[in-house]
Amino acid sequence: MKIEQFNIDMYHEVYQIWKKTGLSLGKSDTKEEVQQVLNHSQDLFIVGKIEDKIVAVVMGAFDGRRGYVHHLAVDPDYQRLGLGKEIMEDLHNRFTEKNIVKVHLFIEVDTEGVIEFYKKIGWHSREDLVMMSYVPK
Repeated sequence: MKIEQFNIDMYHEVYQIWKKTGLSLGKSDTKEEVQQVLNHSQDLFIVGKIEDKIVAVVMGAFDGRRGYVHHLAVDPDYQRLGLGKEIMEDLHNRFTEKNIVKVHLFIEVDTEGVIEFYKKIGWHSREDLVMMSYVPK
């Protein structure tokens, strides 16, 4: 798999992968909102391609203090081949190059197998935090 930076021309193809994998998508996943992430963390937003077809994507972000992982997805036709691990290793290396010492991600509780995937690649669950959201109207 060849890994490269996402560009906004890839949006439709990436959005289709997100949909195929069952990610919960909303207002923050429009092309305009994704462009905002791209403007802020371009080098952390990456895709994996096989023969010019996007088969994996992960949206990394950095707020100046902590790193974040959003919307890791591998096309269902290419799952269980190690591509999710491979793209996450690349993202981890990018975080390391930026001297980011702590990275967070959020997992919806009803996504079967996702927690186990992350545990297998070295992540751990936190029981000392509560995730909260505020959505301005």
